[in-house]
Amino acid sequence: MSDIAKMLVTSLAAHDEQRDRSQQVDIGPSSIGDCRRRVFMQITNAPKINPTDSLAAIMGTFIHAGIAEAIKREDPFGDNFLIEQKIFSNDPSCGIESGNIDLFIKDIGMVVDWKTTKKKSLRYFPSQQQSWQVQIYGWLMAKNGHQVNYVSLVAVPRGGETGDIRAHVEPYDPLIAEEALDWLKDVIQRKQAPEPEKLGYRDWE
Repeated sequence: MSDIAKMLVTSLAAHDEQRDRSQQVDIGPSSIGDCRRRVFMQITNAPKINPTDSLAAIMGTFIHAGIAEAIKREDPFGDNFLIEQKIFSNDPSCGIESGNIDLFIKDIGMVVDWKTTKKKSLRYFPSQQQSWQVQIYGWLMAKNGHQVNYVSLVAVPRGGETGDIRAHVEPYDPLIAEEALDWLKDVIQRKQAPEPEKLGYRDWE
């Protein structure tokens, strides 16, 4: 039985590592607003102190793939939906190279980002980090010539019922996206500071 479990873990991990999201090295929109120290360590390629194998993250990848496949039936010819699109910023100064857009609905100009979560975490949905992320996705789409009017976060609770799915919609606001990008630029500047490894805990608050 243990061999079967090991086979499943190995297969899931290998499949997940082949996806663009897993192979991403540069800072992406989902990291902005996270722990500053964690993002700093990612930027500097610091080794992970306590690496973990997150089954929730791997299953989240599978759920995203399943949603992408299922949502195609709503627009079978691809006239109105852009699904699982990698969009580039074409702006080195912004701090991010690209972002993976779950769904863009052309006729209403809406960016949609699926969020898998625990049911008990719905009380904190959406967080500022999540709002920043989807606004940056909107910013990326706008930078690439799309008319963006709204951004939406859709929470899909693992272990919940379909009635527990929660959608949050807000107007696209480039000022919010710029605020988030300024947060990232501040972390990048710390990397460029003399002897950044000597920055203390208080420097990150």
